[in-house]
Amino acid sequence: MAEASVNDIQDVELLRRCIGDCRRGRGRHKTYLWSRVSDRFALGSTFSMQLCRRFGFDPEEMVKDR
Repeated sequence: MAEASVNDIQDVELLRRCIGDCRRGRGRHKTYLWSRVSDRFALGSTFSMQLCRRFGFDPEEMVKDR
């Protein structure tokens, strides 16, 4: 049986997982999801909002800081 590889995961799925991970945090302060996505992907606010929507996430959801 072949060993599992990251190559077996579609790029779209990796992006969706990364954005989903941006929703998790432990801090006391909150920020918009699009802001966390912006930091993670080095994108501006417009592209970050579009990326959230593309993968079915609400860019204006308030999430805890890390």
